[in-house]
Amino acid sequence: MALYMVHWSLNSDTKMDAAANFGPMTVEDDDADSGDVDMIGRWHDFAGEQGWAICDSPTVTDLQAWLFNWGTLISSTITPVQNDSEVRAMFQAKLG
Repeated sequence: MALYMVHWSLNSDTKMDAAANFGPMTVEDDDADSGDVDMIGRWHDFAGEQGWAICDSPTVTDLQAWLFNWGTLISSTITPVQNDSEVRAMFQAKLG
């Protein structure tokens, strides 16, 4: 599994549609929607029409499949990220 940061922007003309779709979702709905992607945390700035999530996913394809479900309502970017221990281990291996 790999960590990814997702940033999304709401389209102004479909912002309320996104709210209407997301608002009534249950935890079970959210789990079904995200598939094999494990949500670590998600933060919303509805007024600013954007949000962020940190996810653990087996592949970037799994993550893209989840975001595809929201493709008519949001624009998104995916950035691979690492936690402190992963980066330190890489630095130590490279620097000796």
